[in-house]
This record gives sequence, C-alpha cells and structure tokens, in this order.
Amino acid sequence: MKETKAKLFKQRLFRMHIAIGILFSSFMYISIFFGVFTILLPYIKTWEKPSRLIEKTDIKKIDYNSMINKVLENPDFPKDNILINLPGNMGDPAVTITHRFAKEHAFNPHTNKEINNETKEESNLADFLNQLHYGWPLKTIGMIFLGFVAVGTLVLIITGLILIIIVKFKNKGQNQQALFSKIHVKIFSWIFLPLTLITISGAVMNIGLITAGPMSQILTKGKAKSIDVLVGQVLFEQNKAPKRLNEKTPMKNISELLKKAEQINPQLSFKQIKLINWNDKNAQVEIIGYNPYKPFFNGGIFNKPTIILSAVTGDLIKNQKVMDKQWPVFVAEGLFFLHFLFGIDIFSRVIMALLMALCAIAIGFGVMLFLEKKAKKFQNKIVFYHWIGKFSLACMIGVIPATGMLFVLQWIFPFDLQDRVLWQKGIFYNVWLFTLFWSFYKINSYEAAKNFFFIGGFLFILSVILHIAFLNITISELFNMTNILAVDIGLFLFGASLIYVAEKLPKNRNEAKQFWTLKKKVNK
Repeated sequence: MKETKAKLFKQRLFRMHIAIGILFSSFMYISIFFGVFTILLPYIKTWEKPSRLIEKTDIKKIDYNSMINKVLENPDFPKDNILINLPGNMGDPAVTITHRFAKEHAFNPHTNKEINNETKEESNLADFLNQLHYGWPLKTIGMIFLGFVAVGTLVLIITGLILIIIVKFKNKGQNQQALFSKIHVKIFSWIFLPLTLITISGAVMNIGLITAGPMSQILTKGKAKSIDVLVGQVLFEQNKAPKRLNEKTPMKNISELLKKAEQINPQLSFKQIKLINWNDKNAQVEIIGYNPYKPFFNGGIFNKPTIILSAVTGDLIKNQKVMDKQWPVFVAEGLFFLHFLFGIDIFSRVIMALLMALCAIAIGFGVMLFLEKKAKKFQNKIVFYHWIGKFSLACMIGVIPATGMLFVLQWIFPFDLQDRVLWQKGIFYNVWLFTLFWSFYKINSYEAAKNFFFIGGFLFILSVILHIAFLNITISELFNMTNILAVDIGLFLFGASLIYVAEKLPKNRNEAKQFWTLKKKVNK
C-alpha cells in the first residue's frame, strides 16, 4: 500500500512538474535570455553611445568644480541636491551631473568639455533589453505576468529538487531522451541556489512592489498609499541636510575631497557625489561608494556607504559604514543584490551571465525532452508537428536573430533619425513575429533552427563590424576603452558560436537520433 502511494505521488509530481514547465518554459526562457543582456547592461549602455568613446581616467585627477560651475551657469538648474556620477559608475566613462528635476549633463573627464548626451529617443538599446527582461513593454500586465512566471519557476525548482531526491536519476540511458534529461537535471542541480535567489527577488519586484501600494492602503486603512510611508524611514533613511545660510563661500576642490575620503575609508570604491547647499557656507559633499569586500550588504538600493565632508573646510561630518544600518536593510539589500549586481566587476558579471545562459539551455533541453516523448508516439507513421514545438522554436531560437537585428540597427540608423528608437523596436518585433510564422511554415524544425542560429550569428558579428566602422577607430585605439572593446569581443564570440552551432546541428530527425545518442566506448 505504501509503495502504491509513493508511486502515485511520484507520478503526480512528475505530471505537475511537466505541466507547469511547459506552461511557463517559453516565458521563463525569454526573461532569462534578456536577463543575460541585462547583467551586462552597464557595458552595453556604454557601447551603444558614440559620445562614450572615452578612455579610462583616475577619478581623483578630474576638475569637477569647473564642470559644476558650467552647469550652474544655467539659472534654471537647481542649486541643491546636485548628483555627480563619477567615471566608472555603472560602466559609464563620462562625468554626468544631474538632478531629479533637471536635464542630465555629460562631460569628458579628460577635456572637461560637455559632450553630446544621447537621449532615450536617440539611443535606448540597453534599457529596452532590460524592459523585455521584466515585461515592461506590456506595462503593468507584463510585469505581473512575468512575476507569476517567476513564482511558477520557484514551484518548478521545488518540485524538481524533490524529484531528484526521491527518484535518484541514474542517467544510464543511451538515447535522445536520456541525454536531454541528463543535461536538464544536471544543470539545474548545479545552479539551483543562485537561480532560486534571483527568481525570488524577481517575483518580489514584479508582483510584490506592484501590489505594495494597495496592501499599504489596506493595512493602514487608507492612511499610507505607498510602501515607502511604512518602511521608508528604515530602508531609505536620509541624512539630515543643514539649513542653507545664503552666505556665498568658496568651495574645496572635489578631487581633494575624494582623496581625503579615500584616506577615511580606503575599502570604498566611489560611485557618486551629492552636493548639498553648494556654494553656501553650510555646503556639504556626500561621497557615496561601494565596499566590494562586503557584497550582499551594500551597493544596491537600500545601503550605500557614505562619507560626508564639509565642502568648505573638508572636515569629516559623518562616516556611514556598511554595517551601520539595521538588519531589515541587510535583508532587503541581500535579496536584490544578485538581481541588480550593483558594484561588482565585469568578471563577476560574466560568470553570472554564463550561469543564467546555462539555465536557458537547461530550459531548452527540458522542452526538447517533452517533445521527444511526444514524437515517439508518431515514429515511422507521420511527420511529427506539435504547436508547442513551433511556438518554442520561435520564442527560444527565433528571438536570437530578432535581437541581433536590434544591435545591427543601432549602427545603421542615423542618430538624428526621427522616431529612431521606435523604428528600431518596431523592426525587432516584426522580425521576431516573422520567426513565429517561419516556424509554423517550415515542416522541418531542424532546418528552421539552423537558419535562426546562422542568421542570428551573422547579425551579431555584423553589428561589431558596423560599430567599429561607425566610430571610425582602429582596434588598437579600442584597447584603451576596455568596456567598449569587451562588448565587441563578446558579441563577436557569441555570433561565432551561433554559426558554429548552426553548422553542427542535425538537419533532420534521422540525423538527430545519431547526433544526440550517447555512444558507449567499445573496449577492444
């Protein structure tokens, strides 16, 4: 009796895992696919803008004061709470001076001259890839839907772990199904922990933050309309600014204040500077940084270690360290750290991108396992043609040439073209939609997949060639701009790998049986 119940439990768990997996697989894949680009977003943002063709510089050797004075020549620019983004912040090599109520100004740190700062109407590639990751093109509906996809992914992770523990897969089979199952199970067994943490934070952001407003109103009986009112004083505690005295006073050189801040806390990597009461006797400089020795605890949204100095004398006013916050802040910061990856270097980002790419591959093999089981029922009878297979083909592989087209259009369209970004997005959607049509039109899905891989690889390589040609610079000059060169190298290698996959993949089902079969070594 116990054996029968255990067997029934396994069967039901398997069916639930398969049903939820097939229901959410394509959408999970799309979110992870664009999530890989989002991990590298700071570098793509630099790559997509011609104005960011700037060599690296030492942040302590820049004349920030002259840039500030130039911005403040505009009488309409606010004189308080001015924010300076230092070179290297989110991969941007420029100095940007901004305010929440004013237009952003960008400067070349080598020449101190203002540069053209491309608007979102001129260049929005990286942000658009990020929006596709969390469903923003469909606004609130898209965000809520992908939030539920994240919840479904958590259910899949839990049921998958239970199945691995109780079933104890031996993976001794030698056919296609065995290989697909082995790859699917092994990858998720290795990386389930980071995937779980990232998925939880994604679900919280897409569903939790959207529903936080209504929940706050319910809990407070209409007194609080947002979550900030309830927890803002803990999570978003602000430093109290001194009252402005309206006494004009010479300001210290910001580069000198940065050197002093480095002496106070040498562990910090400085990202931003906030100017309080600038040019006043009570002026202060808040230098915001990130401590790479304490990841998960700082650098994201809620906990930013800050050194506050007097802008007049350079005296230390406050040294807010990483561990000075309360425990709810650390919980919130840790929850979102793996999702936003604020402050970490390019090497760590590439590792995370590869892990997420493996997740996407594992999802693909899971779908292929389901389709292979279905195809066996029609073996040697009729051509297998399943709508889930065609839909998955367009979603999972058709998205590759569509995204490659986005990168190509970035350098084909003139930057002064009217509705440039709108045209770029429109062509992307149409190319992706065409891959759906082509997937259903082609009886042979293997050929369609090879076409998508090859075209996608060609487009990504072409985008690198067009980028270098547009900038009119040599490869040797790019070596001094590592952030931009890294993206070019990454896109080229990605494109080359796609073409290699297109060449190696089987052309039909008969070839696939041999290609995916695990062959035993014959001992002579």
